[in-house]
Amino acid sequence: MLAKFVELGHHHTISETLIHNLTNLSELSLSNCVLNISSTWIPLFQLEYLHLTSCNLDGQIPPWISTQYSLSRLKLANNNLYGEIPSWLWHFSPHLRFLNLSQNYLQGNIFPNALNNLTVFDVSKNALLGSMPSVWPSTLEVLMLNDNSLIGNIPPSLSNLTGLVKLNLANNKLNGVIPPSLADILQLLVLNLGDNGLEGSIPCGLCPLSLIVHNNKLSGRFPSPIVNCTKLQTLDIGHNSFTGHISKSIGNLSYLQVLVMKNNHFRGSIPSEIGKLKQLHILDLSANSLSGCIPHSIVSLQAMTVVESGHRMKRRYPLGPLNEPYAYHDELNMTSKGIEQHYSYILSTLSCIDLSRNQLNGVLPYDFGKLKGLKSLNLSMNNFSGTLPSSLGEMSDLESLDLSRNMFSGYIPKELTSLDYLGFLNLSSNNLSGIIPQGGHMFTFTQSSYLQNLNLWGCPLPKNCSWPQFAPPPPASNEEEDNNEESRKQIPWYEVGLGLSYGVGFGGVLLLIVLRESWKNNYFKRVDIILKLLFPFVRKRRL
Repeated sequence: MLAKFVELGHHHTISETLIHNLTNLSELSLSNCVLNISSTWIPLFQLEYLHLTSCNLDGQIPPWISTQYSLSRLKLANNNLYGEIPSWLWHFSPHLRFLNLSQNYLQGNIFPNALNNLTVFDVSKNALLGSMPSVWPSTLEVLMLNDNSLIGNIPPSLSNLTGLVKLNLANNKLNGVIPPSLADILQLLVLNLGDNGLEGSIPCGLCPLSLIVHNNKLSGRFPSPIVNCTKLQTLDIGHNSFTGHISKSIGNLSYLQVLVMKNNHFRGSIPSEIGKLKQLHILDLSANSLSGCIPHSIVSLQAMTVVESGHRMKRRYPLGPLNEPYAYHDELNMTSKGIEQHYSYILSTLSCIDLSRNQLNGVLPYDFGKLKGLKSLNLSMNNFSGTLPSSLGEMSDLESLDLSRNMFSGYIPKELTSLDYLGFLNLSSNNLSGIIPQGGHMFTFTQSSYLQNLNLWGCPLPKNCSWPQFAPPPPASNEEEDNNEESRKQIPWYEVGLGLSYGVGFGGVLLLIVLRESWKNNYFKRVDIILKLLFPFVRKRRL
């Protein structure tokens, strides 16, 4: 048959008989299908593209693929493949340029050096072991080894991959230092080395667009060479042991969108130059030793002042001979609504500021509310004082507000009742006073949002609490919830009895219409007997 391209999806069942006679087939793309293909099948076609994504492939990589000597693209992502990658895969097709085996259960070592024309190599999210190979195809532009169990050092020979655009080695067991030679890869745009055991410092001259090295053992003073990376868009150096002050030169990073420096040993004040980062919409400096006031320039973070429709922050890089982009997105862990959450995609609307667990003091900027696009604000566990600015009520998109464990005083601004999306509020352990504003989402918060403010009163605190008639019932305590759960488990005998009574009565009316006279008399006698037995019992249960 003459068909050259087949693309199916949405849970079709595909058998070998369906495609066996398509001798001219060159592209086969299946997703979310069920494959019913024999392991001994030998196709009559020679494919160039083969995509079998989310097809419930189980066991070894299908042997029939080894007969496709013209393959340039092979994608078997998100299946249930396990065992070692077969040796024939490393040698069978000299044309192979795109290989994606991600999101499976593959084990063993990797030997890609024989794939001389490989441009994209993605074996992320498997169970691969051993050390990283020191020899790689010189044509590589995307290398994805993240989320495996690789050990040992990062080979300096990666610098020979002069066209490398994206390198992701995150979430392995790598150790040693970051090779300084990585700075020689001038085309490198994305470098993710997070969640390993790397030591030492960040090499000078390493300037990708996205630099993620969180959760390692890196140390030294604030990596000042980074401030010369003027095109940097994402910087995540959280959960390391960096020290020193945050350089004023950070204002030079005018393209920066994500800045995460949490859980380090930074000290000193937050430089006012941070207000120059007009595209910044995620700022996380939590769990350091920062002091001083919040600079007023923070309200100039322009990306946080607007409310936009959400879209994934995604960057696409052309891949040379494939003439096709390969999507990339950043991932992030952030504390929001009182718990640390993992974001697989960073939306443009995910605007957050987290300065918690520092030694910051002073008062909050009176016009903090200019940051209307902010989703989460966490200033807890500092030494802030003064009153809460009423402009907080202008943060129309705010979903999480944590100001606990500070020294704020005065009233809670009534403007907070206008925050329609506020789902988490923690003002506990301060010096707030007066009545808790009533209205809006303020009715949905429990006592824990306001505890340890001695002069604070009003619902949901027990002091002078009188719920307005239009308010919903106060949030149940744990004891009340337990009692309600227990009552739900009990059989509602009164309702059961009442339902039986109505059922019997309705059935009786129908019977009276169709039954003969003698049967009617017997019917009423039996109804009397049932009612005498049923109602005393129901009455007793009701009382």
